Amino acid sequence: MRTWMIIFLIMGFASPVICQKTITTVSIQLNFPQGEYKSTYPKTGAGIRWSVLHRFHEDDALSIGGELGYLTTASSARNFDIFYLGYYDRYRITASNNVLSLAFKTRADLTPSHEAVQLFIDGTIGTNLFFSSVDVSRETFFGNSQYTSGNSTKGYWSLIFGPGIGIEIPLGKRKAIALSFKGSWLFGTNTKYLTDPYIDNNGDVYFTQRESKTSMIIAEAGVRFGIFKNN
Repeated sequence: MRTWMIIFLIMGFASPVICQKTITTVSIQLNFPQGEYKSTYPKTGAGIRWSVLHRFHEDDALSIGGELGYLTTASSARNFDIFYLGYYDRYRITASNNVLSLAFKTRADLTPSHEAVQLFIDGTIGTNLFFSSVDVSRETFFGNSQYTSGNSTKGYWSLIFGPGIGIEIPLGKRKAIALSFKGSWLFGTNTKYLTDPYIDNNGDVYFTQRESKTSMIIAEAGVRFGIFKNN
């Protein structure tokens, strides 16, 4: 996981050497399960997505790069007040189901860069890592967390691939910043994953294990930035 993150960062910062234009997009994402995944676990997830794309020549319509994404499909939290040595301590337990995405991307611009609205299509191939996490924090009654500890369950991988279509609305004269809106249909292979986090009165956490294909529609809304542009 760390290796993928380092690769994407190197690609971003090395772009003045290897290409003439680099863009990065930070988006809020919603995922909508489809097909077998929807029948098994029809929960909409929310999170963030970050991509870096390189265009090797200014006039090229094709860009390549990578993407990281993180979303939560369900979460549960409970507070517990414990009387110990004459004082009350408050503990907060949070359990969540999460998906981490790592992918390669290609993008083709369908309209010239000088247009007021730019249309593009892209393709994604990569993996989704399904995992669940439990965090325990000790808090004072003044709302200050004294310490936090957490752990994650075993992760399960799924191959993802599919097309996307989107529009960008450039802002300003230089058009280095644009509003970005995109929808993607990502096919997901069969895998196991945990759902329905539940915390009982004793503070014990339970999940339900499910298994299915994991296709989903991803809806994104964010901001695109131009990082480097060599003349």
